[in-house]
Amino acid sequence: MTFSSKLRAGLLGVALVASLLAWTGVGAAYFLDAPRAVFVLALIAAALATEALFWLTALVLGWTAFANRHWLIRLFTGGRSRGEPEKA
Repeated sequence: MTFSSKLRAGLLGVALVASLLAWTGVGAAYFLDAPRAVFVLALIAAALATEALFWLTALVLGWTAFANRHWLIRLFTGGRSRGEPEKA
């Protein structure tokens, strides 16, 4: 593994952990009955962290990972297209 690939994996790891911690903070604010302003700020921070994770993943994996998402969707849905009925 080269330094560049380690750096990319490290950045994705940090972004993933930050996003998970942000959503954990949202859950904590909700269940601990925090004031509404704190809850809204936690939601905004979690949304921004998730958006940053999405775009950083797109940057690291490249456009082909997102361009081939139809292939991934077919892989997980068993090859069915939208509107196509299930096979019996």
